[in-house]
Amino acid sequence: MLKSRYVAAAIGLLIMIFIAVMFFLPQLQVEKATKGNTYTESVFDQSKVTKVDITVADDDLDTILDNPSEKEIVNADVTIDGETVKNVGFRTKGNLSLNSVVQMGDSDRYSWKIDFDHYQEDQDLHGLKKLALNNNYSDPTYMREYLSYELMEKMGIATPGHSYMYVTINGKEWGLYLGVEAIEETFLNTNFADGTGDLYYPDGTGSDLKWISEDIDAYTGLNLKTNDHSDQSAMINMLDAINNEGNLEEVLDVDEMLRYFAANTALVNLDHYQGDKKHNYYLYEENGIFSILPWDYNMSFGGYSGGGGRQGGDTNLENRNEVTAKDNDAEQDDTKLPEEAPNMNGGRMMDMSSNFMNENNINFSITEPVSGTSLDERPLLKALLSNDEYREKYYDYLDSIATDFFSKEKMTAMTSEITTLITPYVKSDPTKFYTMNEFIEATSGEETLVEFASQRAESILAQLSGDLVIEAEAESSMGVKAPNMGAEEPGGLQAPNMGGGGDMPAMHPPDMNPGGNGSPPDVNGMMNQKGPGNSSYSKETVILSLVLLILLLGALAFAQFFRRRGKTG
Repeated sequence: MLKSRYVAAAIGLLIMIFIAVMFFLPQLQVEKATKGNTYTESVFDQSKVTKVDITVADDDLDTILDNPSEKEIVNADVTIDGETVKNVGFRTKGNLSLNSVVQMGDSDRYSWKIDFDHYQEDQDLHGLKKLALNNNYSDPTYMREYLSYELMEKMGIATPGHSYMYVTINGKEWGLYLGVEAIEETFLNTNFADGTGDLYYPDGTGSDLKWISEDIDAYTGLNLKTNDHSDQSAMINMLDAINNEGNLEEVLDVDEMLRYFAANTALVNLDHYQGDKKHNYYLYEENGIFSILPWDYNMSFGGYSGGGGRQGGDTNLENRNEVTAKDNDAEQDDTKLPEEAPNMNGGRMMDMSSNFMNENNINFSITEPVSGTSLDERPLLKALLSNDEYREKYYDYLDSIATDFFSKEKMTAMTSEITTLITPYVKSDPTKFYTMNEFIEATSGEETLVEFASQRAESILAQLSGDLVIEAEAESSMGVKAPNMGAEEPGGLQAPNMGGGGDMPAMHPPDMNPGGNGSPPDVNGMMNQKGPGNSSYSKETVILSLVLLILLLGALAFAQFFRRRGKTG
């Protein structure tokens, strides 16, 4: 018969194994999910411009170019940085930019999408399944989208891989593009603890996230991209919570969304949920909790004003109480063409970037950060900013962006590095939308992204301190005070109050990292994203843990039985 000390030792060993598995299993699950996916470094190498050669049958290419709006998928071979993947899907992509290029008449500079797994389900490139090639439409700097994704990464948001790529099709140079990882299953597995939740691309009825009914079929524009058989009950729960004063933390990764909206507001990205089109974003649900994901930033940095801008504040900070609104229609001309812009031939390119540094963009409101709509029409943002604690965090993140990422020193360093990298390719680009002189002026003239960021940062900080007040563009039924230094007006959100009036708590400086790296506060407090210290468990983890727990309890029961038999024997 076994001795008691051996039983005790066996039980102790089981306990140690149980604790070790509970501690290390989440890390093993992450490693399993991302094993073999090296595309973030191998495909999206930001230290260089990657060469992408696309080979497609001439007839298929003619079909695409004759009917680009059809987005017909054809078979192609793609060579990226010398590595060839055969038998992939190839088509045009885009909405506004696609239709605009179509109307130009003499340009074939479309954005493209490559589906490595379209014909062969198990095919990929270092784990990458889908790649977008974006044509930098309406961006003479070639940098808006790249820098926007860089900010999102800085803020701890799950961000698609991105780098510059020079494209040829059938040996013909097509020009300098931005390669961007598609947001789909591979992206989710790489960036989230589980990666098997419901992914949505809202665009159409319901994309404003306003409550319609409990019938998910009423939200025809929510566009479920994964899990075709999902009952989408989590989406209904989320819509109910944000529209009907539910518990946001039960349905949202609140901190992630605050960081996201702070970045999007700083960037004045209005071709988005915060603008009149209410699109160009993803929602991802994991275990009932939703995150928001960035997408399509070629019109950030004030590049889109299709819905009308916010009304600007007085740029003279000493006269902040004399806020005047400018006539937005008089200020904006979204169809104005740059001089000497190529590819016209009777067509007209919508140059939304030509007036990006107007007062409406620089002084875009941080308290009611919408354009061409109202917060009542954007319930997700309204629900977040109506909460005092959440609004304070949102302001802290804006402060972090203004003082760090948007600082003149950092923006100059980033844009200078990018300019050095891409200038030879811009020169060689035969299909570019702008002349070389326009590129040089946009990157080194008086109105650059650096200057925009600098002035935007000054405006953000002035709005945070209360030195700059932005009038509400339209009344809202928020039921809280408008931004007017404690004076009450109907509608709108409260401005950051420095303790001098109003009901909102005084603003406090953000808890910045003393090391000066500019990391936003609580940036590692992500609920669902993978990362060091993340405690999210997948379903497999939970099941295995329960099995181990049952085995442990069984061992303890056996030990107790053994002891009793020993006493009676």
